[in-house]
Amino acid sequence: MSIAVNFQNVSRHFGQVRAVDGVTLDIEEGEFFAMLGPSGSGKTTCLRLIAGFDQPSTGHIRIFGEIADGLPPYRRNVNTVFQDYALFPHMTVGANVAYGLMIKGMPRAEREQKAREALSLVKLNGFEQRRPSQLSGGQRQRVALARALVNKPRVLLLDEPLGALDLKLREQMQEELRSLHHDLGITFVFVTHDQGEALSMADRVAIFNEGRIVQIGTPSEVYERPHTRFVASFVGSSNVLTPDFAAANGGPRAWTSLRPEKIDVLLPGEIPKTGQAIVSGQVSSLQYQGAVVRVAVNVAGTRLVATVPTGAKTIPDGGTVSLAWDRSSAVVMEPE
Repeated sequence: MSIAVNFQNVSRHFGQVRAVDGVTLDIEEGEFFAMLGPSGSGKTTCLRLIAGFDQPSTGHIRIFGEIADGLPPYRRNVNTVFQDYALFPHMTVGANVAYGLMIKGMPRAEREQKAREALSLVKLNGFEQRRPSQLSGGQRQRVALARALVNKPRVLLLDEPLGALDLKLREQMQEELRSLHHDLGITFVFVTHDQGEALSMADRVAIFNEGRIVQIGTPSEVYERPHTRFVASFVGSSNVLTPDFAAANGGPRAWTSLRPEKIDVLLPGEIPKTGQAIVSGQVSSLQYQGAVVRVAVNVAGTRLVATVPTGAKTIPDGGTVSLAWDRSSAVVMEPE
């Protein structure tokens, strides 16, 4: 497998601010790669560096082995889909999609045919003569995708393209983007601050914080085996156990991550599984979340959260319960 995008110790400074700080990264050809992190973590700046909208202060970027430093966007075989779609309101859908081909000088009949083919890819056959104002948010997002795909880029960059959509439409578009990636086989680089999007779509995820990558792995690796307290807290929900608490309950004296779904909530009289760590405490809150109930328990000053399938058992709010977990579920993290 060849490398589509390579960062070699790349930094981008804006005055005294290091938006990107020494990032080294390989994105494989054909991969669906997500850059995940909070606002200001450096992920969008990295996307802009790939696109050519920005240039590195130090380090080098290669796209399919060729140095991209200094190359303008139109000389890179990449295309970007923006969060606000950036469609031309005075143009038809077909003209929006064909715009890049027109700039390249492609004859009208040929570019219109290619625009129809691109719209067919995103399931918008017959929409060529509509205006963006006549479309829903999801349809405008598909037009923006078609406009990027009509140029047949080797790398498609997606800058939080689902951020403006409602939850149900976002979930639908996640499935469709994943299916489109499978059908096209090109490299997708997806920037998001939404952990659910990254975990559900990506082959691999890079977690950004303060301009640096703090962990790269498959969705299951970054969720099940977080390296740091930041990753444990940002990717999903986790109980971050102090070294003293972990050591007092059968683990090493180290910062430890314990996911809520790994914890059994036991009512008085219920017996833990053999070998489990077990603590007792008072229920401080119950949150109904549809499929599960989120149970917060105060254990001698330490707050632990567990989840129980809705309807599985009745947890007394303010009552005493025990929490039990397999020791292998507690993941030791690196010191920070």
